[in-house]
Amino acid sequence: MNQSGLKNMVVLRNLPSNLIEEAIIVLKSNKNIKQIEKIDKNKVKEEPKEKVKERDYIQKEAEMLISNYIKRLEDRKKEKIENRKQENKKYLKLKKYSIIVTVLLVIEVILLIIK
Repeated sequence: MNQSGLKNMVVLRNLPSNLIEEAIIVLKSNKNIKQIEKIDKNKVKEEPKEKVKERDYIQKEAEMLISNYIKRLEDRKKEKIENRKQENKKYLKLKKYSIIVTVLLVIEVILLIIK
């Protein structure tokens, strides 16, 4: 199967939502942007107000879920970096402690041999 034709997709399941069970996000391909395009939100077609409200509610909830998902991913990365820093500090402390204990042990052995 030719994978070059496949799209980058992310499927979000088990979302904390009463309306949305599963979200499928299709990512754009990585292309260099030559010109920035402005998207106007004011060009929405006028529909009955009840449908617009329902659509807006569902759209806002989907946006909120996706932004929360992305935020959790970024938080995990930050936590991993902080954990690595803490582990490195603990490792250095343990290394210093082991060197000091080894030096003291060697001194004790030398003193016992001399006596």
